[in-house]
Formats: sequence, C-alpha cells, structure tokens
Amino acid sequence: MEQALVKEIGSFVMKARRLVARSASVLLLAHGTALTAMPQAPQAPSQAGDQVKAEEAKFYANAHPYIDESLPELKKMVHELGGLKPAASQEALSDLLAKVAAKADELLRKVPDLISDETVQETQWAVSPGPSPCVGTACLQRPEGSIARRDQNFTYLILAHSRQDHSLLIEEYRTGRNGKPVPQGTDAPQFQGFVSSWVIFSSLNQVESRFRYLGEQKSDGYNTLVVGFAQIPGSIEQPGEFLTGKGPIPMLLQGVAWIDQSDFRIVRLRTDLLAPQPLVDFQKLTANILFGPIHIADLDSALWLPQAVDAEMEASGQYLQEQHRYSKYRLYLAKSRIIQSPDQ
Repeated sequence: MEQALVKEIGSFVMKARRLVARSASVLLLAHGTALTAMPQAPQAPSQAGDQVKAEEAKFYANAHPYIDESLPELKKMVHELGGLKPAASQEALSDLLAKVAAKADELLRKVPDLISDETVQETQWAVSPGPSPCVGTACLQRPEGSIARRDQNFTYLILAHSRQDHSLLIEEYRTGRNGKPVPQGTDAPQFQGFVSSWVIFSSLNQVESRFRYLGEQKSDGYNTLVVGFAQIPGSIEQPGEFLTGKGPIPMLLQGVAWIDQSDFRIVRLRTDLLAPQPLVDFQKLTANILFGPIHIADLDSALWLPQAVDAEMEASGQYLQEQHRYSKYRLYLAKSRIIQSPDQ
C-alpha cells in the first residue's frame, strides 16, 4: 500500500539553485525543492557575494573531501569505482579538464525546449528510533517496518531561455496528468534539475572546484576517464541552500565524473554533499546520474540528456531514496491562438 511521503524531512527544506554566469549561464534546480525566500533589503552584488562566500567558508571549514583519500579508501566511499585502473600521475588532468569544459559548453548551447515522460519511485524509512517527523500538519505515516513507498508518473519539461547578456537559462519542472505544474511540497519528488548537472565542469565553473584524475574505467559500455571534484568553500557564487529555521545554509558538493574517452562527454556523474551539516541534522545527499545520447526528430545531432537518476538523502533520522527514469524525449512546442475581440 502506498503511504504518504514527507518531502521536508525533519525541520528544514532545501533550496538548491545554482546560477552559472556569463556565456554558459544555467539556473539549475537540482537535488532539492526551490522555495521563495523571505523579502530582504537589496544588496550590492559584491556585498551579497562576499556574504555568501563567508557562509560557505564557515559551514565547510572542516570539510575533508573524499578525493583527498587514498584510492582504497575512496573506493569504499564511492562503490562505483570498482574496476578502476588508477592514474599514474596528474599530468593529463589539465588537458582533460579543458576538453571536458569545451564539450560541456557545446552541449549546453544545444539544449532546446524539451518534454519527456518521467517515472519516480520513492522509498522512505526511519534510520533511528523516535517519533515520526512532522512539518506543519504533515507527518510520515510509518507502516510496519518503518518503510513508505510510492510510484508516480509525470511529464517533465525543460525550457531553455536566451537572455540579453547572451547567457542561457534552463528551467525544469513537472506537470501532472492535467497538464498543470506540480507544486513543490509533500506531493512532489524531492529531487529535480539533472539535465545540466555537469555545469560544474563548464569552462566558467571549473575555477570553483578542485579536481583529481583518478584513472580509467569501463562504465556503462563506455571506456571512460574518471575525475573526482570538490567545490571550494568560499569560491561558489551561487551555491544551493538548505532553508532552515536558523537561516539558509550553503550546500556545496563533491563527486566523481566518468568521461567518454572518445568525445569527452560525461557518461555518469555522482554528486555528494561536501560535508554533513549537524546543525540541521543533515547527513547525506547523493545523486547518481546516467547520461546518454537522445535522438529527436527535426534535430540534426543527438542531445546528451539524463536517462536514469538514483538519489538518496539522510536527515533527521529519516532516509529518502528516489529512482527517476526518463523516456520519450521530444521537442516541446507551446501552443497558442489569437482570440479576436467581439468588436472586430
């Protein structure tokens, strides 16, 4: 039997928004629920940016990214690295990052307005004893075994907008069977925004992270080059945020990318929270994204889009798991009609 799943686990929600400025600009709603913040007095861009970076440095001062671990320890944390042939040195890293950045920029510019089918399987259970978590009047109804499950189907929209500064804004949201957007909240999946999640490797964003060349690996049928990354606290212009009763907390990421050796497209991307946040009892946030070529009628070349996403979150004694599957990508064409005035 399906059970109600509470998306706001514990006493906080997430506003995960990442803005990539300049020529490859992307607004990415990823790994969380975007909410409207309380009105604030306007700040000068430099002042606001400095404040955000100071918050990053404060909350992640003691972060220990897993890319700094020995390879045996790293494999224990990232199980997908089984079968990796270790890199002998870091000499190839700079050239590899430049080629991946060029491909990421190219792919971003090709994204049109799209629509696809999305299926989401959600599972949530308690990882520690205690009362069911509640947010407002919504509480998790635990069946025997402390497990709640739900399967849902959506239409998933991806809209690309060119802006006056020659940047690109990509918006992603769901609609239900009635064609109306699914509001973020207890009935919507917690995770979204995977189409352009590899913007971390774009030419304008690489300065915000540290990278480590890990080696070569066969992954998902591809011969790949494997690179780990960790965002640098105090350098991210537009990080995601945890919205808590104690104020917003920046959300920084680390992860591993599997890159096709033949054309430097990212085949698989795993992202994790850079460090747990005990202030809000947030322990884990992981997304494992599988990309592939999508051929769409009326387009000359294939697009590179998510096909499957497995996401996990642990917070406030609760564990949430979501499996997203995308199919039937096609061009989205908004329909409109002109209605004449009765006087004409």
